[in-house]
Amino acid sequence: MSWKDLYSEVKKRKMEALDKKDVVQAVEKHGKILAVTGRYEKPKKVIEHMYASLKKVIREKEIMKEDLTLYDVVLIGCPGSDIPYAAHPKVRDFVMNGGWLITTDWAIHSIIENIFPGHIRWNRAKTADAVVACQIIDPNHPFLEGVLSEIQQNKWQKQTVKDTKKGEFRWWLETRSFPIQIINHQTVRVLIGSWEIQNKWGESPVLVEFDYGKKNGRVIHMISHTHLQKGGAKGKYASALILTNVLDEKISQKMGISKVKSPQYVSDLQSPQQQNYQPPLEEQWVSPPQQNDYITPATGETGLTETTQIIEVNVNSSEFSFTSKCIYCGFDFTDHTGKIFTCQTCNAPYHENCINIQVNEGTCKKCGRILLW
Repeated sequence: MSWKDLYSEVKKRKMEALDKKDVVQAVEKHGKILAVTGRYEKPKKVIEHMYASLKKVIREKEIMKEDLTLYDVVLIGCPGSDIPYAAHPKVRDFVMNGGWLITTDWAIHSIIENIFPGHIRWNRAKTADAVVACQIIDPNHPFLEGVLSEIQQNKWQKQTVKDTKKGEFRWWLETRSFPIQIINHQTVRVLIGSWEIQNKWGESPVLVEFDYGKKNGRVIHMISHTHLQKGGAKGKYASALILTNVLDEKISQKMGISKVKSPQYVSDLQSPQQQNYQPPLEEQWVSPPQQNDYITPATGETGLTETTQIIEVNVNSSEFSFTSKCIYCGFDFTDHTGKIFTCQTCNAPYHENCINIQVNEGTCKKCGRILLW
């Protein structure tokens, strides 16, 4: 399926099945997106097929001539290093004043770390050329609206690699993609993760976002690129839904459009009673990374993995040290203001955000037991 056909399908589904006709029409009339081409990111392949009133693609150095205030969303493609340093304050001010910025892959290092430090960073690993399964962490987030239900349609299941689960899709990592490391777990929201990336290259996030400034500015970052050719039709469709959802949400907020999901907000596969589908817990389990400091999951005579309780830490207890490191992200708790949790069995500590992500993966990162609240 061509990109043109894919984005036509996205628009059709949003208007007919996802009850977003008013939003789509508002974006067509008012939505404006600027895409900055990178050496490895070719946004023109997808941007030209989006529904919006203004879709413009420019080269890196041309950003100096652009009035960014004219746009709702700006996309800076990988690597972003060819954007003049003098344009960095311009990009920062755009977001500070309420604009939304999307960046891809290597731009985490050249753009995010330089202009918006303290939120996310490249973990200094480099991936192989690989296609990985992705898990939706926050299916109710506006950027993922309709994604879970849509990718479960029969037409996408038939075009999916056999080992991809019903609620997953596959994402293409080009050679030397940059894994996303979360620095500030209080501000950064992880929307999509991948246990395969976690196991092989140390970090799970695929799509993240955080607020910036006091005027509803937003920064959205994804590993790899918007044109995911090797991810298969299902992955490309998910990518198209996400990219259009970002502009949908921006315009909905700008125009004051309230979005109420109707009873028809379901895919062809689902009945209204199934619209809040969550994969069975056993489908979310993954084997913990094979590292020397991990304890082999305990098993009884039945061969079943044991469970463990998640315990909130009393930070005032003399038994807890803020200099201990979170088993998930590797950072300590000295600047952490949220809750802290441990695995009751092995006492592995987690930041609040980290335990929420790990629960989605199913098992404790250290001892491999099934995590239960």
